[in-house]
Amino acid sequence: MTTDFPSEPLLPSPPKAGSPEALFEMVALVNAFERETLRLFSQGRLRGTTHSCLGQEAIAAAVGACLRPGDIVFAPHRCHGHFLAYGGAPEALFAELMGRTTGVCGGRGGSQHLHLDRFFSSGVQGGIVGNAVGAALAESFNKDGDSVAVVFLGDGTLGQGLVYESLNFAALRRLPVLFVVENNRYAQTTPVQTALSGSLTARAEAFGISAHELESNDVLDLLAVFQERFAETRGDRAPRFQVIHTYRLGPHSKGDDFRDPAEIALWRQRDPVLLARRRVEAAGGDACAIVERVGQRIAAAVAQAEAAPMAGGDPVQAAPRQAALPAPWVTEDMTCVKSLNRGLHQAFAANPAVFLMGEDLLDPYGGAFAVSKGLSTKFPGRVIPSPISEAGLIAWGTGAALLGMRPVVEIMFGDFLALGADQLLNHAAKYGWISGGAATVPLVVRTPMGGGRGYGPTHSQSIESMFCGIPGLTVVAPPPLFDCGELLRRAILLTEGPLLFIENKGLYSKPLGVCRDGRIGSFQARATDGRYPTAHLSLAAFEAPDAVLIAYGGNVPLAMDAAQRMLIEHELVVDCIVPSLLAPVPMADIAAFAGRAPLVATLEEGQKPCGWGAEIVASLAEQNQGTARKYVRVAAAPCPVPAAGGLELQALPTVERVIAAILGRL
Repeated sequence: MTTDFPSEPLLPSPPKAGSPEALFEMVALVNAFERETLRLFSQGRLRGTTHSCLGQEAIAAAVGACLRPGDIVFAPHRCHGHFLAYGGAPEALFAELMGRTTGVCGGRGGSQHLHLDRFFSSGVQGGIVGNAVGAALAESFNKDGDSVAVVFLGDGTLGQGLVYESLNFAALRRLPVLFVVENNRYAQTTPVQTALSGSLTARAEAFGISAHELESNDVLDLLAVFQERFAETRGDRAPRFQVIHTYRLGPHSKGDDFRDPAEIALWRQRDPVLLARRRVEAAGGDACAIVERVGQRIAAAVAQAEAAPMAGGDPVQAAPRQAALPAPWVTEDMTCVKSLNRGLHQAFAANPAVFLMGEDLLDPYGGAFAVSKGLSTKFPGRVIPSPISEAGLIAWGTGAALLGMRPVVEIMFGDFLALGADQLLNHAAKYGWISGGAATVPLVVRTPMGGGRGYGPTHSQSIESMFCGIPGLTVVAPPPLFDCGELLRRAILLTEGPLLFIENKGLYSKPLGVCRDGRIGSFQARATDGRYPTAHLSLAAFEAPDAVLIAYGGNVPLAMDAAQRMLIEHELVVDCIVPSLLAPVPMADIAAFAGRAPLVATLEEGQKPCGWGAEIVASLAEQNQGTARKYVRVAAAPCPVPAAGGLELQALPTVERVIAAILGRL
């Protein structure tokens, strides 16, 4: 894929001291940009949406004047002013809104989703707060640094639970993050008093975070406040919470404004552009010259953007090349949990950027299933115990990964991944694509799945298929045929993007299948080369199979048992195909191993409708149109996983059920 991003990186200019003239110029630039954007929309020259920050320009300008190289900024959907104050070029921002190749993200992100050096924005409320805290966590590992992570959030975002999870974690870890709440009185059309109860600052103070508030649109007043907040945060490397009471003078987006015109007119008297201009003129500066210079730049920026080629071509991010690593066959007796523990230790020893976050991880406990045992003793400071905060854990890991760390996040039970789904879908998996590969998120989220242990409906589900359709997210399920710890080590050290590592809890205490002379027990074994290989098991290597059974993770022993019984009891040869990579699906490898087998069966512990097996069957059917091949899927019953032993056995796949399904289709 060819991506026509600007040949020169659009890095921020060195920060200025903050004279009235410089501050007014930034306020005027943001104001002119937003007004021009609304005008272009009204003429049909822009598509999509935009959320102007008219009335809030002074906040962005004041914060921008306090930034130093190395500081990190996260902004919400109303991000144009923050981007420009960070040092982003209006030319590149106009081009992004117009969908041009010279846009800051090549037209991928549009108005709400921007990336430039250490600037990030997103259209999903609340998520970036967690990412900013994760970035501050990454900075906390640098004991000599003084960088600050700044996150802008609106009053409406204070209704998001992740905000409070992140405030709690930032306070617990004393992280250098500055929360800037722009209270513009409305969340879209909802007045703040109808959406939030109590004090805004008390929310942060409840966690022991120093909180301040100011009502002002005067950029010099705001500069003084933010200079103090930045100095405090840099000084003691602890979080601060600053509320600015302001007012949005434009519509929520480019549409109608339903607020009282008299209310808007009253606030126009406190327009930050007017206030900043008076400051310049009072100091003897030439405000007219500044306005003219800004107007000329905006006009030139629009012309330059419109002259650039439209973004086009293949939007799919090219996958990085992967070394043809050999399959990590098991060569010694060990359990799955021992293998995983060894893989974690090896990854920690290999790269100091690796760290682990999760609940109850510290020794002597070492996690709910003891996978992390010994790590906190051997690598002090790199195993971080967390509150019960699954969304927060993935959000903080995402932010830390954006800054070059290699976080490993443990979610105690896979069922709880649903709490962090937004981070995987809308943040971790999108930053790299939006930025055209400039940003990377080498995050590994590992979690146990599966039933069979009587844990009941919320601790026994297999929901990995819910995540297999997310572009940019890799899903790996280590089978007991391979050294699971080696697959985990590869994931931690080599992944370029977010990766979900599914461990079946039923395998933890079981021995892995040792491969001797190309055989695992009665099966002849072979596998593809690759980071996460696919294995092929056969009980009759020189005989065409009557069926192939495709299974992964914890269902592999069940599949092998079924294949052996089919041969003994029915004289039918069933080969097993075992991918360790669930997404992106290694269809070429699966299809090659399936060959011309007349029946393909899939086995999974998740749900059959819209499940992983459905994807396999559909893909193979598309490749084999016109053939007489038959298909059958075996999965869990369409109900939550029961706790009672007899009921659980009925709900989950069994050897008998697999055999019956295959026999019923042959």
